[in-house]
Amino acid sequence: MVKTIWEEVVSTSSWLTGLLVMAMLVLPVVFGTNISDTYALYGPTDFYTLIMEGLALPLIFPLLAVALYVAPFSTQLSNRYLVYTRTRADIRRTLVSKACANATLTFVVFFLTGFMPFVWAYLLEPAFGLITYHTQALDPAASAQNATTFSQLLAYGPWAYGLGFSVWLGLNGALYATIGFLLLFFIPNRFVAMSVPFLAVNIVGFVMAVLQVPQFAPGSVMPFNLIQFPIWVPFVPFAVLAAMAAAAALYVHRNTHRLDVLQ
Repeated sequence: MVKTIWEEVVSTSSWLTGLLVMAMLVLPVVFGTNISDTYALYGPTDFYTLIMEGLALPLIFPLLAVALYVAPFSTQLSNRYLVYTRTRADIRRTLVSKACANATLTFVVFFLTGFMPFVWAYLLEPAFGLITYHTQALDPAASAQNATTFSQLLAYGPWAYGLGFSVWLGLNGALYATIGFLLLFFIPNRFVAMSVPFLAVNIVGFVMAVLQVPQFAPGSVMPFNLIQFPIWVPFVPFAVLAAMAAAAALYVHRNTHRLDVLQ
């Protein structure tokens, strides 16, 4: 299965995918470090937050999720590649392999997008001493634990926070990528299909803000601009989206041979 997923990733991706991955892993760290002297940072947690908020990552999260695999895969639908290959391989098995490759690639990339800045902020940067942190009267460790949602994990050590938040990013990346993947089978225009997750997140986010419950917006993947909430709160919109994606996947699986895009 691992070999199949790897082959799917390699066959569908391009040099543009590799360039995008490198940009996602490197640019936030470089940008965050470059602007760090314009902020009053009190410790690695503040620095890590600055990196993750840089370059509008929270805003364009859904776009990045669908750009990694869904965008290249959409060309296979538009040029009827899958239609031509269905005589050589079972179409359902092919779609499952591609869906797994999509989710796996996106999870790994977004996990690293969260984890590499953590390693830089907590391990590497202190060794170089590039940033001078401000002092404060309060206990820095206690202040960091109360900073944002997920920073409660710092009570179990920085690695729990870094790994936990990185896994959270990976899961959301895989979920949004899966939604974008499935929308290609429902919306004929592939550009519209890939834009729906981004538009929906922003529209629902606006509605949730008006209703004064922004913590339940699906776009609160990186909840750095909100007060701290219990860790279970972000999983509410995540569970709703996951349920919708599961229902759509079940429909596609049961109606594969009747979908217009695969005819």
